[in-house]
Amino acid sequence: MPNTKWIAISIASLLLAAGFSSISQAKPLPLRELALPVAGFSQQHHLEQTADGHLLLSWVETDLGSSTAKFAILEEHGWSMPLTVVKVDGKLADPPVVLGLSDGSLAAAWMPYIKGASSRYAADIYLARSIDGGLTWSQPLNPYGDDARIYDAQMSLAALPDARLALVWTDMRNTSQDPAADKTANRYQLMASIIDKNWRASPEMILDNDVCSCCRSYTDALGEQLVTVYRDHAVGEIRDISAVRWQASGNPQIVNVHADGWVIGGCPSNGPSVDLTPTAGVAAWFTAADGKGRVKLAFSTDSGAHFNQPIELDVDSSGYANALLLDDGSALVSWRGRSGPEDELRLAKVTTDGKISRQTTVYRGGFPKWPSKYLAMARIGKQAYVAWTDPVQKKVRLVSLSLD
Repeated sequence: MPNTKWIAISIASLLLAAGFSSISQAKPLPLRELALPVAGFSQQHHLEQTADGHLLLSWVETDLGSSTAKFAILEEHGWSMPLTVVKVDGKLADPPVVLGLSDGSLAAAWMPYIKGASSRYAADIYLARSIDGGLTWSQPLNPYGDDARIYDAQMSLAALPDARLALVWTDMRNTSQDPAADKTANRYQLMASIIDKNWRASPEMILDNDVCSCCRSYTDALGEQLVTVYRDHAVGEIRDISAVRWQASGNPQIVNVHADGWVIGGCPSNGPSVDLTPTAGVAAWFTAADGKGRVKLAFSTDSGAHFNQPIELDVDSSGYANALLLDDGSALVSWRGRSGPEDELRLAKVTTDGKISRQTTVYRGGFPKWPSKYLAMARIGKQAYVAWTDPVQKKVRLVSLSLD
């Protein structure tokens, strides 16, 4: 394939190019859009990295009733040849994930729907491993028992030492469509499994036995320590953000990231994100507790064991927030703000005292519905990356920005 070109986008051209603008006159973030090795209609984007620190983009291409999960790695001279993980009939649910494991191998996860299932939300999760850079993949693994009932809304993964993998999903084995069912026993559960280097799954563990159904979770790992953030569910239909610290041995410890007090009768389908370092952490999320769509950010000084009081970034937003910690202790945050009838993909650099030192609008226009509505972020060295699916151009798009 031809070499990938880096398309430099100046701030002036951002104001002129369709769908791009800069709203911050002071210290705008320097953006570049990258040409991507995608073909046809692409969607369901996801960003990860390899064990040796290269950006890994995965996406789905659809054609004639089938869905193909693909990935490519951003190398020194451009993108690697895109490779296929799996092709399935029909749709895939939550975006597939491809990520690097500590021994240099790759792991992939995808979520096809179960044909003929009684629930239209019923899906399966399959995992596969590649030891040759994605040219070939192992036989798919179902990392849970027969009692599992996977809800299609979300899965999150994190690489662990010794080439192991953590998987988190929402399980609906204890739910019922019967209005007369006991509400105290009718609940969605946040569950997890650890897959070892021999590609064997541990027994399932419950991280939280009552969570919001369709908001995504987000999992990060520091060595053996895992932190998963998610939208919790409490008595009175309160749906605020919690964080659970856990390890392969289990022992989940749940803390409330912040008590927003959002009372809502159904799932808002708007999950949080988390990023950790050995001494710090940051979580970003959406709430509409007072009827206004707010994006909030909270720092942690103990790697996600506790979170400080939140910083409010936007009071009229659609949410779908992500955050990355930077070397100076600040955070880079992306979210979907509102601009009249359209949404904007906004980026901001935020300090621990709440100062927004830089803010830029990357894109203005429409966004797809689930499963392509979330933004994706990753940091590789001194570069950060943000991906989204453009419904007008019908393709995944990606920008990079320098963190110097």
